[in-house]
Amino acid sequence: MSVTANKELVREFYAQAINGRDASACERLLAPDFIHNGEHRGADGQRQAVETFLSAFSPMDHEITILFAEGDLVCAHQRWSGRHVGDYQSHPATDREVSFNSTTILAVRDGQITEAWDEVDVARLLAQLS
Repeated sequence: MSVTANKELVREFYAQAINGRDASACERLLAPDFIHNGEHRGADGQRQAVETFLSAFSPMDHEITILFAEGDLVCAHQRWSGRHVGDYQSHPATDREVSFNSTTILAVRDGQITEAWDEVDVARLLAQLS
């Protein structure tokens, strides 16, 4: 796939899975042997992680603020904002608005995302839940 097609695949994943709140996008757009931060989750395991995240934050707005690619790697710097409505990492719902950033590098092969390395500002997120 071209660099342009790889970038579009990454945009489509976040548009469907997060903004569209459709965790089944993982099954369509991620490789069956998908790896997240070194953990072999598979597409189904990542779908479960997305479902857990979405159940904790609603709405959750996601925006890619910087996107670039080289070869089969795509890098997305992202802004997230939403309301904490469910349990997240042992934090019960607070009904607070939260916002945080992340940067993810994603590997693409044969029209699917095969691996992702996430750096999330978890400290900022959890501070908003305390």
